[in-house]
Amino acid sequence: MSLLKIPRQILDEMVAHARALDPYECCGLLAGTDGAVSRHYRITNTVAKDAQAVEVFDAANVKQLADLSEAQKAEVAYFMDPKEMLAAFKDMRERSLDLAVIYHSHTHSPAYPSMTDVGLALYPDAAYLIISLELKAAPDLRMYSIKGQQVTQIEFQAI
Repeated sequence: MSLLKIPRQILDEMVAHARALDPYECCGLLAGTDGAVSRHYRITNTVAKDAQAVEVFDAANVKQLADLSEAQKAEVAYFMDPKEMLAAFKDMRERSLDLAVIYHSHTHSPAYPSMTDVGLALYPDAAYLIISLELKAAPDLRMYSIKGQQVTQIEFQAI
């Protein structure tokens, strides 16, 4: 995977999205062409209110979520609203863009994929970007390739 270029404005929008939803996790998609991101899609995290989302976590054998309340789940997990995802993918097709990045925030932990993140990484050709708000004044953004159980940090360039 070549060095992905992400506009500073989009990175700032993502951090603002994460801060606005804190303590809940935010999530979204980035799209572009030729290794350059040009479009940002904020997607609703439905874990706190969607039974289907909880079923997906159960299917991924994420047992630690079973004992949490719906609100607590949204603080440690995310599931993108399927209708919003479909709308984003439709828009990408219409604009001839490729899915480049799937992002979400970690509100209380480092910018490293959790076991849940790895278990639910269903798009091996996309990069996964995590925004950590562990240090609220200094958000940490890191990007990874997740293929199967293999997690590899990859660099990106803010432009």
